[in-house]
Amino acid sequence: MSQSQAPLWQRLLWLAAIWATSVVTLGAVAGLIRVWLKG
Repeated sequence: MSQSQAPLWQRLLWLAAIWATSVVTLGAVAGLIRVWLKG
């Protein structure tokens, strides 16, 4: 690999993707817990 660092836009894209995945995952877990507690 000739480049040691990815371009800024690519790093920001990864950051946004990881953030969005964590938000969705936490939302899904919270929803499951809410359903389970109501159950």
